[in-house]
Amino acid sequence: MDALDKKILEQLQIDAKASMGSIAEKVGLSEPACYRRVRQLRASGVIEKEMAIVKPKTMGWPLSMLVMVTFERDHNTIINSFLARVNKEPEVLDSWCVTGDHDVVLQVLSTDMEAFDDFTNRVLHKDDSVKYFRTLVVLKHSKANSPIPPAG
Repeated sequence: MDALDKKILEQLQIDAKASMGSIAEKVGLSEPACYRRVRQLRASGVIEKEMAIVKPKTMGWPLSMLVMVTFERDHNTIINSFLARVNKEPEVLDSWCVTGDHDVVLQVLSTDMEAFDDFTNRVLHKDDSVKYFRTLVVLKHSKANSPIPPAG
């Protein structure tokens, strides 16, 4: 990846629906050259996915929580098995393996606190590998889906 690829990626993160001509003009390339680079960025996996980002509340999920999970044992097999299972749950929007006091952080959506309680009983309390979990209820999402700037 060179500087032009990074400029293209910046533009696509701002507006993935922008015309190839518009992106080409902003980065200083011809439209066909820009299109070839975008196609290569997709093929190589640099561009993982292109999708519409929708507010969860619009889809009926007004509550968002960050759930920090700690396991009885810190073992890859346990963590991978847990993630394979919970990542299939519709309430789990995102998941991360982390360092520190917790092993996994989940972003969980819910329709209300009763539904969240059902989720914790069904998914977390029934898992013997989960030692404990802590929940942070998101009051306000102040910065979301920001473009990733080029490093350095």
